[in-house]
Amino acid sequence: MNIGAFDIGGTKTIVALADESGTIYEKQQFPTDTRDCMRHLDTCCQIFSQFLSKHQLHPQNVSGIGINLPGMVDRKQGILLRAVYAGWNNVPVKDYLVQKLHVSNIVCENDVNSCAVGELRFGLGRQYKDFGWMTVSTGVGGAVVCNGQLIRGVHGFAGEFGHLKVEYDEPNLCPCGDKGCLEAHGSGTALNRLINEKAATDSAFKAAFTHMGETPSAAGCAILARSGNLTAISIFTEIGCYLGRGIAYYANILDPEAVIIGGGVSSSLDLLMPGINKSLEKYAFDKMKHTRVLRTALGYEAALMGAIAIVQ
Repeated sequence: MNIGAFDIGGTKTIVALADESGTIYEKQQFPTDTRDCMRHLDTCCQIFSQFLSKHQLHPQNVSGIGINLPGMVDRKQGILLRAVYAGWNNVPVKDYLVQKLHVSNIVCENDVNSCAVGELRFGLGRQYKDFGWMTVSTGVGGAVVCNGQLIRGVHGFAGEFGHLKVEYDEPNLCPCGDKGCLEAHGSGTALNRLINEKAATDSAFKAAFTHMGETPSAAGCAILARSGNLTAISIFTEIGCYLGRGIAYYANILDPEAVIIGGGVSSSLDLLMPGINKSLEKYAFDKMKHTRVLRTALGYEAALMGAIAIVQ
């Protein structure tokens, strides 16, 4: 049967038509309209309907549609409870899409949970059945998989690794309103902040970006680090140390086979590993010091594959 997938992220959305094996027939990426949630859902529906028409399919030919949502989700009711955008609160996503698309099986899920389910079905989960998933991007999200099952917790919010406390001496403010969280110190946002702070005080570091014809950025810093720039290397090591603290805490509690990292920052996992290993050595129990830390096997489309997986 055919499956729909709406991967609605904070900055981009991907709508796809796929089958149960994860083969994607059609997909389209476009910016997320954070100004108006319902209008954005309408756009997703229009694109998906175009896919159905192109393949001469009808709603009854679709077994279900998986919807990734960038916030807190009531999965049973299909409601987006809260996101960081104005007006994206208590949105009855499932009911609205059932009416618009005439597909009864609409499954809504937090986007990070979807990534973990996608990894379990289509990625490294075929090898590991006990793992932590971390999305390291603008923020830090997490999910817990034990014995091949996603652990949701009583309220459905298990795995919020981004709000483990990893810094007490000089804690930065986190978007959650607290200080010292992993999201405030080990995210892509934290990485960019460090890069810009160093560039403002280190003229040689800033000149290295100018020489490449770029402004200071995470991608440019990764190029510099791989070419041996010591300042760039130190930045990734610092971010890695904070991520490693969070991973160590998780490993100490749940003793996983692996921690799998996705999100944009995961492309620099090789540069982060020295810091991660340093923290694992310092903070993890002896048996957990060598916990495998791996990049997702699904790459850029981890969340989209998750949206396919949650329907099944």
